[in-house]
Amino acid sequence: MAGVETKDVSKAEDGMRLDRWFKTHYASLPHSRLEKLLRTGQVRVDGARAKSSTRLVEGQKVRVPPLPDT
Repeated sequence: MAGVETKDVSKAEDGMRLDRWFKTHYASLPHSRLEKLLRTGQVRVDGARAKSSTRLVEGQKVRVPPLPDT
């Protein structure tokens, strides 16, 4: 398990849904686990709670909680 990470949204990812962004960066993370992380407020976009349908904008910061090693 790694610690909390903060990742910047790139120009290529501008307009991408948060759930697709996670699938791109963390392919082994099950969708159900992502939904639980979102429901409990562990995933944040620019410091605010987010939903899987949140559209990302270039330059935003996504807070990624510690994830289990897979």
